[in-house]
Amino acid sequence: MSEVLIKDDYEVFSANRASDALLLLQVRSADLLIADVNLPDTDPASLLEQIRQLHPNILVLVCTAKPTFQQAVEATKMGVFDYREKAVSPDGILGIREAVNRALQERNRQAPTSPVSDANQRGLLAVVPAQGFYGIVSQDPQMRDIFELIQTIADSTANVLVFGETGTGKELVARAIHGASNRHGKPLVTMDCSALARELLESELFGHEKGAFTGASDRHIGRFERANGGTLFLDEIANIDLGVQAKLLRVLQTRTFERVGGQKSISVDVRIVAATNHPLEDLVSSGKFREDLYHRLNVVQINLPPLRERIGDVPLLAMEFLRRFAKQNNKDVRGFTDAAVTALNAYRWSGNIRELENVVLQAVVLGRQSLIDVTDLAKRVTQAAQAVAPSVKLAAQLEEPEKQILINAIRQHGGNIKRTAEMLEISRTTLYAKLKKYQIDPDAIR
Repeated sequence: MSEVLIKDDYEVFSANRASDALLLLQVRSADLLIADVNLPDTDPASLLEQIRQLHPNILVLVCTAKPTFQQAVEATKMGVFDYREKAVSPDGILGIREAVNRALQERNRQAPTSPVSDANQRGLLAVVPAQGFYGIVSQDPQMRDIFELIQTIADSTANVLVFGETGTGKELVARAIHGASNRHGKPLVTMDCSALARELLESELFGHEKGAFTGASDRHIGRFERANGGTLFLDEIANIDLGVQAKLLRVLQTRTFERVGGQKSISVDVRIVAATNHPLEDLVSSGKFREDLYHRLNVVQINLPPLRERIGDVPLLAMEFLRRFAKQNNKDVRGFTDAAVTALNAYRWSGNIRELENVVLQAVVLGRQSLIDVTDLAKRVTQAAQAVAPSVKLAAQLEEPEKQILINAIRQHGGNIKRTAEMLEISRTTLYAKLKKYQIDPDAIR
């Protein structure tokens, strides 16, 4: 069924379990869900209820090998758009295709188009908020792997070390870990470890008693106590003084500590998410970071890719920022021209997501049209757009060899898409996309 719909120019994602489908819908937007009646991990009613609560705009089409009148009535009561027999014959395939077409026509009448797919001759329009994973907006495969990892470790007690360049969203990852965990009802407390001197940092982390030092006129409750039962996010962990590192290690080992100037032992249940933009292994080797603390923090490591390695997310993020800033600044700005999108994609974003956010904010504030054009962007971004032409020419030169490789592989396997994809070590979805791109008809080659 997926292969048929892909050939009809639909973008199709599949999952073998309801839980996988719900996870997929957290990172990819969809207009239509096609679900089997017999699911290995839940019943259709439970799945449909979750879809209705989490993704109310998605239409649902239910398939079954043995349709019955009673099931059809129940499906209609649950708000299912259509209830059909599985596509196991040519007529069944035709029926599914017709049902999908009708469903999406109905979807287009009911709601505005999604911000990513709404492309026209003038550019890209941001109409509604992009779907995200606990506040993280991405459709990049590397990020989807991170989302799955977060779901896997969320309810564990394991400490997490997040590594990534400045501006890649390390705090958002910490918030996602907390939000996906069974601690989400408890506090999430954040601490920038680079902002304070050792004495103040120690007081902020562990608190202090009245009179502990000059100026300590009252008892102060530290971040560990405030985060009890929840999550403590320690940003820029590499900047912690060695003396504070020793006390932090003790807390991680014993789950107890004393306030500065105090003698009472305080017990806490806190999960640590630490972040750094410096490889801690290098600091351990140079003696600037304790090896035993590094291993305590690095139970699970998450490596965030820089924005230049997930360039497909740039338009998605840019439109999400545009929607937010347009509302905040009461500006009638609705999207980007194609030239602006080209420029945004060409730029390397050394400041990552934070830099993109600032560029979009500036363009929204200073722009005078409903669509942001390349001339509205920061000068460094427009200069990057001017360098795109040579790379486009190179890409065009590489296309012909790739097209010939595809033709030869299809011919070698007699037009069999599955075996061709396996030989090329790519998915069938990717293969169909390339065949469409180069206008290759497998049936004409075999």
